[in-house]
Amino acid sequence: MTKNGTPRGRIVRRLGVNIFGNPKYDALLARKPAAPGKAPKSRAGKKSEYALQLAEKQKYRDAYGLGERQFRNLYLQASRSEGSTGEALLIALESRLDNIVYRLGWAPSRPAARQLVTHGLLAINGKRLDKPAAALKPGDELELTAGGALVERMASLAPRWPAGPSWLEKREGQERPAARVLSKPNADEVFIRGDIRRVVEYYAR
Repeated sequence: MTKNGTPRGRIVRRLGVNIFGNPKYDALLARKPAAPGKAPKSRAGKKSEYALQLAEKQKYRDAYGLGERQFRNLYLQASRSEGSTGEALLIALESRLDNIVYRLGWAPSRPAARQLVTHGLLAINGKRLDKPAAALKPGDELELTAGGALVERMASLAPRWPAGPSWLEKREGQERPAARVLSKPNADEVFIRGDIRRVVEYYAR
């Protein structure tokens, strides 16, 4: 389930793209390519520009598991930054602690990563941090402080997910999983297939 209570499978079928990274949703789309409630071979009608903008906004919101207020606040923050608003928004989304835990492969999904954080199982620069929305910056050090059984389970899940981005570095050879933020997130490494430009246009209208 997502933050709005809609099953992920329905969201993926409605959008026609796997926004969650889990391979099982690729299989679902191959098996059921039509949107929920649509006939398997039905043709999609032409969408207005507003409808396309709304769909893109929902795509990113659902992928990162954010509420409308959270997402809009990130957009407003990005709109005040220098340079591209869309790129700044992607960087803000990727910099969230829960997303970084997920991108490191320490959790099978962003909701699972959020749970690890809220349960106080992450240390940032040696101090426990339980705020999933915390924005990490280059140089920050992360350590998973969970018990051995959970660490082993996370390690077994990691190979199933996309490789971690270049701006994160896992620290090998330590007793507990550890990592470091090397640089600001690279917007080009966001694996969600979407058009962030339309998200900016949606809020700027």
